[in-house]
Amino acid sequence: MKRIRPRIAIASVVVLAATTIGGWSAAAAQVPTGAAELHRGHQDKTVTIYLTRHGQTILNTLERVQGWIDSPLMVGTSADGSVLDARILPQTVGKNLRAREGKIDAAYSADMKRHFETATYILKGANQRLKVTQDAGLREINFGKYEGAENKEMWTAIVEHMGYTVDHDADATAPVDATGQNGGWQTMQLLAITEQGLKAMMSAMKEIAEEPSEDTSIAFPAEDCTDVSDRMMDSLNSIARKAVRDNDKRVLVVSSGLSITCAIDSLGTTVTSGISNVAVSELQYKNGQWTVKSVGDTSYRQ
Repeated sequence: MKRIRPRIAIASVVVLAATTIGGWSAAAAQVPTGAAELHRGHQDKTVTIYLTRHGQTILNTLERVQGWIDSPLMVGTSADGSVLDARILPQTVGKNLRAREGKIDAAYSADMKRHFETATYILKGANQRLKVTQDAGLREINFGKYEGAENKEMWTAIVEHMGYTVDHDADATAPVDATGQNGGWQTMQLLAITEQGLKAMMSAMKEIAEEPSEDTSIAFPAEDCTDVSDRMMDSLNSIARKAVRDNDKRVLVVSSGLSITCAIDSLGTTVTSGISNVAVSELQYKNGQWTVKSVGDTSYRQ
């Protein structure tokens, strides 16, 4: 799908999502989870979570909204006849993770095909045979009635709901006019995120995504960033606590771009650019606290 480079990351379904970050690192910021869950006999044990976005999918390639709906990793042929196989990159990431960080002790993914496939191929690249535990709490955001719609349709509706004006006939990245409005939909999307922030944009999405569909008159549930970060952190806390009990040091977790962004934001670290496919964010858990070590590191893909 087309990409733009915002200051805040957007999900796998969003044009912002596949921007390359190049190993952005945050200053480690410890944030309490709400309870200092110190386990008898396990104090001071550190668990490292490699929180990874899934690989590029068919729906990503077709520029379709992909939250709770699913599609497999993309395999196709380009115009010049070369093979495009999104299953290869996760294997490279797995190989480099193993070489640079050591063996993975446990693996988790969201409960969808794209997440499970990505985790499986990362483990294949790492030359490890581990069970991938699937967890619905690691899913991407639910986009309600926009699931499966074109990215342009959903994001135009969102930014217009937020008070911005989109030129529907202009190119996606067309600049704003003299009034500061009427730009292409991607341009106005970036402006809305920059001025109002990710949480406001996701709140606007939830408001309109839960309205009854014109085609079916059915109202579908949707989520905002708070909904996603709550369930993501519930899952991540459970995963980390189990790792402490099992003496696991390094854990692979595969989720989606917006879910990762919302979770990291809830830990006090603002993501300043898009999270690429199979980019790795490193989190550390110790004595009931989380430390964000890096966000969207693409160096494992090389």
